[in-house]
Amino acid sequence: MDKGYYVTLTGSKNNAGDFLIKKRAFELINAIRPDRKVIDLNGWEELSADKLDLVNNSKALILTGGPALQYNMWPNVYKLTPDLDDIKVPMCTLGIGWKSGIGDWHATRKYPLSGKTHSLLQKIENSGIKSSVRDYHTLNALNSCGYNNFLMTGCPALYVQDSINKPISKPDTVKNVSFSLGVSFLDSKKLEKQMMDVVLGLKDYFSSANFSVIFHHTLTPEKYPQARFSSRHIAGHSRFLSWLESQHISYSDVSGSAENMIEHYSECDIHIGYRVHAHIFMSSVGKPSLLIAEDGRGIALRDVLGGMVLDAYISKHGSLLSKVLAKLRIKDAYNVSDVIPFEVENLLTYESESEWSRSEIVRSSIDTHFGTMTRFLSRLP
Repeated sequence: MDKGYYVTLTGSKNNAGDFLIKKRAFELINAIRPDRKVIDLNGWEELSADKLDLVNNSKALILTGGPALQYNMWPNVYKLTPDLDDIKVPMCTLGIGWKSGIGDWHATRKYPLSGKTHSLLQKIENSGIKSSVRDYHTLNALNSCGYNNFLMTGCPALYVQDSINKPISKPDTVKNVSFSLGVSFLDSKKLEKQMMDVVLGLKDYFSSANFSVIFHHTLTPEKYPQARFSSRHIAGHSRFLSWLESQHISYSDVSGSAENMIEHYSECDIHIGYRVHAHIFMSSVGKPSLLIAEDGRGIALRDVLGGMVLDAYISKHGSLLSKVLAKLRIKDAYNVSDVIPFEVENLLTYESESEWSRSEIVRSSIDTHFGTMTRFLSRLP
């Protein structure tokens, strides 16, 4: 007899981290629920009649990964159907997260969500099965809105079966170092300067190692027509690329697949940078990583894992006018610390001299939360 199946909705278009979430989520389901197949659909596409029939013959519809808890979660993140009552099977989320530019705990208490998004969350809440989020900030944002049927499992990308409960890697000699480029610099000259200062400092700090800057978003937008790129996105990445070339700093583009990302970071001894899923990947395989948190995603991850995480900014103006002026690069919304380059190098020195003690904490946290993820998946229909 054919085994039943789940339908997942995922959002990978270009960003390497989104592809990693999808890959790791499928691997987890296949390992923990071998009695179920997985059929994946693009979350940003509306469910046609055929796709809706596929969904309604499944065991559950799983909204998977990424910072999906946004004001317009439905229909902007998950298109679904115009009428949610057309979906007849249980719905749940798997490792979704909030998307907050400010990122502090207070922001979880009045997290703005549209009426349609509340309708979706209420349907999920009433589905009769638990749902999963990737951090405690997201959990509290949902709890504060009255949704209590969620578990904090961590992001699916945190879990590699072969690394669970295994010792971490402690490099005696650092040969390959990767720095991941963030995205907030597109709206902030201060954060752009901070990134440049950190890159230059690390280039000197690791003068005897292979040092490269990694782009998780593509440098060739025409390759990914399904992704929408703003002119500021293209211009910002081109500007940073030109600066790297002027400084004779090597770089690599790992966008477009999980495999590109895995291949690159698997050869890396240590990661430093702004990309949450570079930090998650390195942590998942027990390698040292230092995250510079540029928004609420990274700040929330620190409460899940511990480890080496520094805040990129002191505060951020969150008003609508501030956002508009920042997009136009007229007025910077960020209050940025000038000491981040120093703190990065100081932290790396301390950790290497203390046998990477914070990386040990990260490994322990992942192993502990894996139990919650296993229980969650085991109890799905």
